[in-house]
Amino acid sequence: MLDLKYIRENPGAVAENCRNRGVVADVDLVVNLADRRSELTQELNVLRQQQNQLAKSVGRERDPEAREGLIAESRRTKELIPEKEAELAAVEGRLREEMLKIPNMTHPDSPIGRDDTENVEIRRSGGIPEFGFEPKDHVELGESLGIIDFEAGTKVAGSKFYFLRGDAVLLELGLVRYALDTLIEHGYEPAITPDLARDEALIGTGFMPRGPETQIYSVEDSDLSLVATAEITLAGSLAGEILDGERLPIRIAGLSHCFRTEAGSHGRASRGLYRVHQFTKVEMFAFAEPDQSEAIHEEMLGIEE
Repeated sequence: MLDLKYIRENPGAVAENCRNRGVVADVDLVVNLADRRSELTQELNVLRQQQNQLAKSVGRERDPEAREGLIAESRRTKELIPEKEAELAAVEGRLREEMLKIPNMTHPDSPIGRDDTENVEIRRSGGIPEFGFEPKDHVELGESLGIIDFEAGTKVAGSKFYFLRGDAVLLELGLVRYALDTLIEHGYEPAITPDLARDEALIGTGFMPRGPETQIYSVEDSDLSLVATAEITLAGSLAGEILDGERLPIRIAGLSHCFRTEAGSHGRASRGLYRVHQFTKVEMFAFAEPDQSEAIHEEMLGIEE
């Protein structure tokens, strides 16, 4: 969530960023709601001060008639306080709701485009292998070898679930271990995170756990959801804490299951093991100072390459 002070000071840039990212958000409404929150907070402070002062005055007043007048005024003031508190709570809730719609600011080097067809290619890593025959894709290979079972996955849990069997199990475990060993060599501490997280942790990392557009599986009658990535749990593990700058950057290799509804996914890009509802992932993650961010991202890219 963007800092409210930044939104106030840069409403035009924030609104333009929303348009560039195709996000519907009302920056002016956020500022107006924030102003109203400040007004209500001030009004409540005044009412509470008046209530305290009236209570003292009632105790000191000896004239019965004047005392009754003070009591009546105190009663009216007391009745106004919960009304203002309710209005303030409603405004704060709406403000939070609207602020969550505003995305983070885009990196200045990021190209602006309508979709991935307008991505700018910076460089290529590795080469595309050539075969002297028509290669099979992973679905054909997995099914012919009996190591990926989509039929059983669909039978048990529905479409886009699967069983790994035999060598595919050992392959996944081997790849996980290879990834962890590689990251450990680069100073990343391995961590296995929970598969569930509170809504607060999801919202804090930019994932919307509830609503019509969510890609998250939520647990009914609770504030828990299945995580879509270890980023959620790793970021949440230090949420609200003040970190010593000398400890930064803190590099972590997070291993977790990932759960995604993948609503709207279709076509070849979602064939087989692509765009499935559950998978295992090793995540490179770091807590860093803002001026360390660029170097950390380049480091991660270098490790991947």
